[in-house]
Amino acid sequence: MNNNTKIQFKVVTDSTADIPEEISKELEIEVIPYYIHLQEKVFQENVDITPEYIWNYMENLEDLSKLPKTACPGVGEYYEAFKKILEKGKKVLSIHMTSWGSGAFQSANTAKQILKEENPNYEIEVIDSKSVSLGTGFMVIEAAKASLNGWNIKETIKHISKIRENLFHAFTNDTLKFLAAGGRIGKAQYLLAEVLKINPIISVNPEGVLVALDKAVGRLKTYQRIVSHMQDFFKDNKVLNVGFLHANAMEEINKIKEEISKVFELRDIIVNKLSAALSVHSGPGTIGVIAYPLSLSLDIESR
Repeated sequence: MNNNTKIQFKVVTDSTADIPEEISKELEIEVIPYYIHLQEKVFQENVDITPEYIWNYMENLEDLSKLPKTACPGVGEYYEAFKKILEKGKKVLSIHMTSWGSGAFQSANTAKQILKEENPNYEIEVIDSKSVSLGTGFMVIEAAKASLNGWNIKETIKHISKIRENLFHAFTNDTLKFLAAGGRIGKAQYLLAEVLKINPIISVNPEGVLVALDKAVGRLKTYQRIVSHMQDFFKDNKVLNVGFLHANAMEEINKIKEEISKVFELRDIIVNKLSAALSVHSGPGTIGVIAYPLSLSLDIESR
C-alpha cells in the first residue's frame, strides 16, 4: 500500500506492545516475539502459543511454583531484524517496553552496537518506551505513521516522546495472587486484598516503573476510580485515543468502556488481548486502559 521510496526508516518492536496483527501489517511494523517457558518447553508468542492457552493454564493451576516464565527476544533476533532493514537502505527505529521490567531494550541496544561496529554508517535508534503493553504500542503506531508520512527519525522521536508524556495507564484485576507468587507484593497484603475483595489499580510512572495508583472494592467502583484518575490526568482534554486490554475478561472491557464514555469522547479505539508474556505476570481477569489525547495523533497522508 505504501510508496517505500518515501520511507526513511522502519519501526521494530516486540509482542508485548500488544498491537493487533492487522495494524502491524498495515503500518509495516516488525514485531519480534517474546518467549514463554512452560512445562520444560519453550514457545514463541503468537507463533506457537496464544494468550488463551496461557489464561487456561493459569486458571487451572494449583501449584504456583509451576507458573510460566517469560524471556525477551535475544540480541541475535534483533540483530537479524535490524540487518535486513539496513541492507535495504532504510534506517531502524526500535521501540520497547520499559527497561525496568524487561531486558528487550538492552538486547536491542547490544544488537545496535554490534551492527554499528560492522558499519558505522548504519543508522539505528533504540528507544525505551518507559511504558507497557499498548502504551508502547501507541508509541510504535505513531512512529510507524510518521515513517509512512516521510518523517525522519529525529522528529519522530520528538513526537513519540510527547505521546509518552501524555499516556495514561491503568490496570486492574480481581486477584493479587499472581503478583504475590512473583514476589511483587507480600503474602499478607495479598490475603487481606482477597478477603476484602480489593481491586488494585496499577499504573506506570514517568520513569517506567509499575506503581500502585489506587484501590477500590468491587469492579464497578474500581472502574469509576480509574475514570476519576483519567479526569485528573487529562484535565480539559476530553477527546481520546484509547486502548483496552484484557486477559480473558472481554465482558469487563465493555463495562469500563461504558464508564469512560460517560466523561470522554473516544475516537481511535483498540481492543486487544493482553499478550501471553504480560498475562503470565498479571494473571487472567486483568483488564487495562491506556489512552492519550486525539490531538497528538497523526493521520497517514495520502500518497
